[in-house]
Amino acid sequence: AEYVDRFNARDFDAIRDMLADEVRLELVNRTRMKGRGEVGKYFHNYSDIDDWHFVPGLVDRRPALLVRDPHDPSGAPAYFVLLQWAGDKLTNIQDFRHARYVIEGAEVVVPG
Repeated sequence: AEYVDRFNARDFDAIRDMLADEVRLELVNRTRMKGRGEVGKYFHNYSDIDDWHFVPGLVDRRPALLVRDPHDPSGAPAYFVLLQWAGDKLTNIQDFRHARYVIEGAEVVVPG
């Protein structure tokens, strides 16, 4: 919940503080990054665009960040991001922004 709140507030410095030293990121169909310094740069891309709003949800029964168009908050999620944590540190990010087709075959649960 804190990650979602910080992301939507565009508080990327707070999110960088959540990263584990060995964090890994897969921007599906684009790139892979590893390490706190390299992955920390990924958030800059989100700061430059405004076509997203994160809400917590489930994808295939796994906790996920569902990404909606902020101009259509009741619309279906366009894509999702999966996170893995070890304690209070983020260890893995799998972002499907560039592989939106994946959501079509997924079981998505949006909280009421």
